[in-house]
Amino acid sequence: MCESNRFNARMPEISAAPYRTGMFALVERLLNEIGPRESCTENERRLGRELASRWQQAGFAVRTEPFTCHPKAFLGFIPFATLLYLAAVAVYWIAPFACFLLAAASFAALWFELLRYRELLDPLFPEARGENVVAVLSPSEPPARRVVISAHQDSAYEFNLWYFLRAAAIPVMVLGFGAVLVPLFGGLAKGIAGAGSESAFFNGIGFLGLALYPIVGLNLFFHTYSVVPGAMDDLAGIAVLDGVSQALRDAGALRRTEVVLLAASSEEAGLRGAKRYAEAHAAEMRALPTSGIFVDGVYDERHLTIVRHELFTGARHDPGMVRLARECAGRRGRQAREHVIPLGATDATAFTLAGVPSVALLCQDATRLVPNYHTRLDTLEHVRPESLEVMLQLVLDMLVEIDGRPAPLSSAR
Repeated sequence: MCESNRFNARMPEISAAPYRTGMFALVERLLNEIGPRESCTENERRLGRELASRWQQAGFAVRTEPFTCHPKAFLGFIPFATLLYLAAVAVYWIAPFACFLLAAASFAALWFELLRYRELLDPLFPEARGENVVAVLSPSEPPARRVVISAHQDSAYEFNLWYFLRAAAIPVMVLGFGAVLVPLFGGLAKGIAGAGSESAFFNGIGFLGLALYPIVGLNLFFHTYSVVPGAMDDLAGIAVLDGVSQALRDAGALRRTEVVLLAASSEEAGLRGAKRYAEAHAAEMRALPTSGIFVDGVYDERHLTIVRHELFTGARHDPGMVRLARECAGRRGRQAREHVIPLGATDATAFTLAGVPSVALLCQDATRLVPNYHTRLDTLEHVRPESLEVMLQLVLDMLVEIDGRPAPLSSAR
């Protein structure tokens, strides 16, 4: 049992069961009426308007927070980085320092844009407007803490390699992106030794770079600009947020905890919406102790997962929030897996790196590349209604537990 139950004498448990059918119906209706939701587009804003209306009716104070970003930069740099690699290998024998510089540019683009989610090359791409939708429910007493519950509105571009290669896509992708180290270090070493230096070692590096051409070249077709339906990623998460609004409408506000629902824009464009929110509200979140619960990838409750570390971004999520999620799941007889995300990132990264204790929650098999992740197969038929109920119950239980504690959640293990 969660340790904080002994403190919580006022707020009863809230059951997610009455909202299961409604959440599933909402996902189905929004898929039919709005469909795919590219970052910073009208379809994404249509979803935001729908949520704003529903959350106002549930008694939340709702606002829209527009921001600007360059949504096509996050993946749009990949063809350019690929061409830089091809050019680097092409000049390896005749201009090794040029090879090194071209490879370094390719590596920098890969490192900052894709691996670290920085906005290094964003100004080179068109600017667009995103809109975060924020709904706030004040507690019945003066607030002692705040919990932000978030899911993202947008859906991803289809990843060609993931759709066609399936499980083989991961090793191909790792090899394709990691190949840039060959001309990077090879060009530097050969440049130091001298352009005219020929040896089996240096020739071997060059031939290895050429041999990797076909694999690296696949990155030119890594993704399309066709947008997937996004049923589990992350319309199901949005439905869970809406379930929270309906449950609190019926149960009433928490006692000492302000609840913020954040429907974030542009997660698939490199977490831009969550980053903008964390930047804009940094002082506010410091002034009132704030925690974050991020819901993503909901389709199968048998794979209830707590993300504790995101390798690309270096975000290590708050141990106290991870423990709370694990304990609350256990109280319902569910053993949630703790997982490190090796590829990609969630919006929780933006809050964790901003110093806000946060955790990301999934109902997704994160141990492999599932066929409905970032492909046209991310449709309603793969979303189990049970997964929505399980995720909503976990979030509600965490809210009740946090509200019942006499002090803000400690991150100590």
